[in-house]
Amino acid sequence: MAQRLKGVLPLTIVIGILGFGWTEFVLNFTFHWFTVKDGVFGKFGLPEHFYLILPASFAGWGLYFLLGADQRALYKALIGTVTGCLAALVLMGMAPATASAPDFWGIALWVMITAMGLVVLSAVTASDWFSAAPAFVCYASVFFWWNATGLDNFVAAGKGPHTVAALTAAITSKPLAAGTGAFGGLISTPWPWVAINVAVSIACGVVLGLLSVKLAGLLARPAPTSPAEPAIEPRIGVGAGA
Repeated sequence: MAQRLKGVLPLTIVIGILGFGWTEFVLNFTFHWFTVKDGVFGKFGLPEHFYLILPASFAGWGLYFLLGADQRALYKALIGTVTGCLAALVLMGMAPATASAPDFWGIALWVMITAMGLVVLSAVTASDWFSAAPAFVCYASVFFWWNATGLDNFVAAGKGPHTVAALTAAITSKPLAAGTGAFGGLISTPWPWVAINVAVSIACGVVLGLLSVKLAGLLARPAPTSPAEPAIEPRIGVGAGA
């Protein structure tokens, strides 16, 4: 066991450091740096439509390792990100047009259609580049974030007010205004941006997975050593009888 722990020590250190740094960056980027205005919800800022989603990044990071943590895994994870997020984009656009709130059968119908589409896409290709499993992870991430941010395009005003004055009115209403989403509407987002934000965040996680493997390899590489004595070839046949 000690040998196994020693073997994973470089990767453990790298993942810990990268995880700390990425978390600090993403949360500050989303709630302090790239905002409509900072400090409007307690001490949190109101994020812009584009922001990074920390859980989605970790999903992409794990997906990279699950697929083999190599160059092929990088490509497969990124392809899955694109196909899964595009399928979810179709779901968010078409489901509310089929049946609006509070009827959920339109969402159920388009979940069926898009999920079947991802499976068919994986079946019609000779290789496993378009495998449905990675795409489903990304698809589910978008669907989850759509729910968390107010189900825009399905729920009226689901994208949130996205102005400081309107946000204040929304979170002080009794009950909360429709579409306020999580954190009292702080992260309510237009539905196309839900897919874009998740796709970028997952892709960042995939790259972090690649980076963690490369950096761990550098840490694990033994340092070059120089011989204790200079290597001098023996001279053969030196002497009177040479």
